[in-house]
Amino acid sequence: MLSEYKKSGAALFIRKIMLNMKKMKVELNEHRYYLERNVEQRTEHLLKHIAVLESCNAALCDKLILVQRDHAALQPASHGKDAETNARRLKLYVMNNHSQELIGSNVQGILDAQAAAA
Repeated sequence: MLSEYKKSGAALFIRKIMLNMKKMKVELNEHRYYLERNVEQRTEHLLKHIAVLESCNAALCDKLILVQRDHAALQPASHGKDAETNARRLKLYVMNNHSQELIGSNVQGILDAQAAAA
């Protein structure tokens, strides 16, 4: 009689463990689903921001090249530290004056494209 009681107690214990394992597997799968979904959403969000920043960077680089050419054509030949200082000042000038304008126009263009796609 005692051995039957021990066997039924052990069987109940094993069933309880199995049920807990099944519940934990279901919970783990739910967490995995939500994490994967969050990663996908955040990745998409970051890729959009990267695209905006890359387009701004390309536009700024193009603008800088044009301004450097214009500046070089207007300035007499400089040598040494004066040339480096002038080049740095020119870069800062271009970035300060055109950064906000370009970033704003690129962001607006992307937002307009997204609105049209939706």
